[in-house]
Amino acid sequence: TPPPPNPSPPGHGIPDDRPLRDGDVVSFDVSCFLGGVHGDNCGTVCVGDVDEAGVRLVEAAQEALDEGVRAAGPGRCLTKVGAAIHAVADKYGYDTVRKYCGHGVADHFHAPPFVKHFRNEDELILQPGMIFTVEPMITEGRQASVTWRDNWTAATADGGRAAQFEHTILITETGVEVLTVP
Repeated sequence: TPPPPNPSPPGHGIPDDRPLRDGDVVSFDVSCFLGGVHGDNCGTVCVGDVDEAGVRLVEAAQEALDEGVRAAGPGRCLTKVGAAIHAVADKYGYDTVRKYCGHGVADHFHAPPFVKHFRNEDELILQPGMIFTVEPMITEGRQASVTWRDNWTAATADGGRAAQFEHTILITETGVEVLTVP
């Protein structure tokens, strides 16, 4: 007997053999190992004719990323990034995933500092030279997620759609430089 199907469409992870269909909302999270460090970025696209709710979700995720990046800077507290992202999710009536977070860029994947994309009380003052990702996952329904049998792919527990955008940023002396520009 074959194993049961995966519980819902993937929100983040390794794709299966399901072809993309008109109306899908798809995130592409791409990592690379270059010059001894792991890099990471993500974007979400609408495939063909996506319903208004799907387009709105993608727009909210892009706005959440933009506001999260704007909240970062030298001398600012990392908690401001999560608060800015959560405020965008609230504005749209969405939620923001808490199980996964942004991360530092280093010679090993998912290094500190860890960047929460929701309101939190983790105190960390951002310093010039810090490099990390900001990668909010915004969900239509609840933020809870499940992991597929491949032990990597995550989907929303309630089957709602999710959208994600991610940049790797550098804290400079005067602000923020986005290192993963399209």
